[in-house]
Amino acid sequence: MADVRRIKGAVDLISNFPDEILQHILCFIPIKVAIKTSLLSKRWRHVWSGTPSLYLVWNGHNFKVDSMNKTLARYTAHKMTSFHLYADNINRSIESPDINRSIEFAMSKNVENMLLDIRYYRYNLPEFLYFSSTIKQLTLSVHNYYSDMKVPTSSVSWT
Repeated sequence: MADVRRIKGAVDLISNFPDEILQHILCFIPIKVAIKTSLLSKRWRHVWSGTPSLYLVWNGHNFKVDSMNKTLARYTAHKMTSFHLYADNINRSIESPDINRSIEFAMSKNVENMLLDIRYYRYNLPEFLYFSSTIKQLTLSVHNYYSDMKVPTSSVSWT
């Protein structure tokens, strides 16, 4: 009983931090987990949507296009410092346009650092990826069993 009273009278120090600090903390976890923090209280309801980094994990087991569209629609940050996309098409539920839409969204937020870990057989990187004035670093992870990924031979227009 004493433990319950101690919890009820506890002070929530972390919720008193400014949004920028909370968003920085949320950058280190997948966005699906960060979104769950919106259930903590009214204070946390929209904190995740302004994080300067997005870490999206989609695989054949839990990928839903509607969920992706809702997540991207609720994201409100004007500037994205980093974007990490992990897409594994285990059950063939992820389509190339879904991946491209995510990349295009990150580019619309002026992303600087992009990490693409795409385990999708015969995926071709979109041409628009090579024309950005904000991308400073692109890390592309290709795995041996998905070695048919095609990289366009067009010129790159980055700063």
